[in-house]
Amino acid sequence: MKLGLTNKEIATIVDGEILRDVNGKVDILIYDTRMITSNRAGVFFALQNKRNGHIFCQRAYDKGVRCFVVSEEVELPNDTCIIKVEDTLCALQTIAKYHRNQFSYPVLAVTGSLGKTMIKEWLYFLIKDHYKVVRSPKSYNSQLGVAISLLEMTEKHDFAIIEADISHPDEMTKLEEMISPTLGVFTGVGKNYEDNFESKKQHNAEHLKLFKHANITFALNEEYSTLRRSKINAELTEIEAWDEFRPSDSPFAKNITLALFVATFLGVSKSELLEKIKSLPKLSDRLEVFEGQNDNLIINDTYNIDIDALEQSLEYQFSSDERQKKVVVLDLSSLNTERKEQILSLVESYKPDEFFIIKDTTIPKELKELKGVSILFKGPYDSPLKELVKQFKNRKHETWVEFDLKAVKHNIDLIQAKLQPNTQVLVMVKASSYGTGDVNIPHFLQQIGVDYLGVAYTDEGTTLREKGIQLPILVMNTEQNAFDDITKFCLEPSIFDMKNLIAFREHLLKEGLSEYPIHLTFETGMNRLGFDAEDLPELLEYLRNQQEIKVKSVYSHLADADNTDSAYTENQIQQFQNIKEAVEKVFSYRVLFHILNSEGASKFGDTASFDMVRLGIGVFGYTSTAKENVLLPSMKWKTTISQIKTLKAGETVGYGRSYKVDNEIKIATLRIGYADGFRRNLSNGVGKVFINGKHCPVVGNVCMDMTMVDVSNVDCEAGDEVEIIGDHIDMETFSKHLGTIPYEVMTSINKRVARIYLR
Repeated sequence: MKLGLTNKEIATIVDGEILRDVNGKVDILIYDTRMITSNRAGVFFALQNKRNGHIFCQRAYDKGVRCFVVSEEVELPNDTCIIKVEDTLCALQTIAKYHRNQFSYPVLAVTGSLGKTMIKEWLYFLIKDHYKVVRSPKSYNSQLGVAISLLEMTEKHDFAIIEADISHPDEMTKLEEMISPTLGVFTGVGKNYEDNFESKKQHNAEHLKLFKHANITFALNEEYSTLRRSKINAELTEIEAWDEFRPSDSPFAKNITLALFVATFLGVSKSELLEKIKSLPKLSDRLEVFEGQNDNLIINDTYNIDIDALEQSLEYQFSSDERQKKVVVLDLSSLNTERKEQILSLVESYKPDEFFIIKDTTIPKELKELKGVSILFKGPYDSPLKELVKQFKNRKHETWVEFDLKAVKHNIDLIQAKLQPNTQVLVMVKASSYGTGDVNIPHFLQQIGVDYLGVAYTDEGTTLREKGIQLPILVMNTEQNAFDDITKFCLEPSIFDMKNLIAFREHLLKEGLSEYPIHLTFETGMNRLGFDAEDLPELLEYLRNQQEIKVKSVYSHLADADNTDSAYTENQIQQFQNIKEAVEKVFSYRVLFHILNSEGASKFGDTASFDMVRLGIGVFGYTSTAKENVLLPSMKWKTTISQIKTLKAGETVGYGRSYKVDNEIKIATLRIGYADGFRRNLSNGVGKVFINGKHCPVVGNVCMDMTMVDVSNVDCEAGDEVEIIGDHIDMETFSKHLGTIPYEVMTSINKRVARIYLR
């Protein structure tokens, strides 16, 4: 967001009293001090939610904020502007309303009790090639979330999709005033209305207040009566009208139909939609599906126990042919009698083969013994099922790595928020996506809408194409003997010298190809690969006189972005700016420019993001400023205990007898060794693991497949889970024990270690 308002203008907009007048201009709005990661001028709104935001004013000041909107007295240094209002949330919403009214392009609002985020993301995917779309991040649909979403609107966009939701009567009026939608999508409120509403009729009417001034509201024909009663101007459709797209084959048919319906209204042809629907993003933010033990298919939806959400999960389970027998496991402990009866009636209507109600942390013996079935776990967010379901995961080798895909999405969103508007994102997935896996992470990145993928070598790119990745793929190290595969698989090569450039052009001539996308890499201080600045005249003259090549992007690499002294990096950025200016004079078409990596994006994203940034290990939450920037660690590495033994004084442990027991100890042998990536230099106390609340040092030499640790002070037994990296031994600590960096740790974990992806 870029507000571009003075302190006095903010006070006028929110009708606030200026307690202390200090001249200044504000670019960004801040409501959480953890968001303060740049030197851009911000205004801090002291919100009063679960915690009183006024207690964080000093922290905001320490991070550089000099303008504050408050509703209580606060003590701050004299160089601050303090604006007092009655309600800070209302004031923030007023700013959002003011900001939204600066733009005249269409704003489409989505509301209803189910599927809002799904429709928003699918509609974005369907229309993004026709519009420059700004949309609500994640599920930002609350009184605060809507305001934050609207503040993302800029003059570089030409269409907005804003998600809105309510939990009490009269809330929608405030949202409607803020959003002022020109178009709307109504998903309906399902069979069950929220507890805070007197009836389904009232619940519907409250939602529809959002569209009282909208030009057109899109909905399914089944909502006709509801819309007519509220006098909403609507365009209606039916699922059957979209048979050629086969939405009925999906448990989310209603949402798919609505997204398609709106996309056609906005000018996307049916022929284009027929192609796009083949790769419609699979949004699994609330549904985790994985292969379980005993050949079971596990559907984990332990996020809420809402009856409409339960019905969607049941539709998903019973429409799948992956397992014929269907089993449902519920936690109903938090519900009242009436809601329990409704849920039981719904589940029974699907006639599952077996049905379990969990009352505590005990798993019924009959459930553990099931084989070859589909099991749906459904319960509220704080249900013990959330932990119990993990016991059903399939572990062929009892050493595994878990990747939290929500953390990955969070990190990308957080980094994107630091960038200049409309900056594209390229994510590097070289070396099996930094050891996370060849396919799963790239598919997830494609689903969440990143713009580009990057690989080191051509064969990595061909693997992605063979596995269904359709995103543009930049190949960093282009070898001449791989030119055939480059063009065969529509990969985009990086060219770093005239010899390679001439050779690739000759290949294109032989293949009869023209305007083939390439990327030019320039040397600005990394001293690795790239053209030098003095090569520019010859390079540009050569490119000016041929038709076979089209320059897609020009980029360079930062060598020292994680250094607290930014002088070297700033010099690189200035060199790159000079190169950019020279290149732009030659080409009439748009060329993308990019130099920032993960570290660079966190520090220079608001001033030097150019057209694109290249994110690497930062998406997994491991940069030098990860904690400061609130990046979330996405990886946990675990194993289990094979056996426990008691050793007497004088006995030795492992190869080379390098550890001698002084006093009687108890050791546990773990199912992990240097073949898994748990390196041998962690032997004899250098490395530690975490078992049942205790850190346990390695004893003896790490073996190829096993490691021994001292568990004398730990209550444990064979089969217990062991943390290698996780909540108690973070990546930074583990890397220091190894004497290396997170990059090497992640890429060194052997492929035989199972990868589990948590959505």
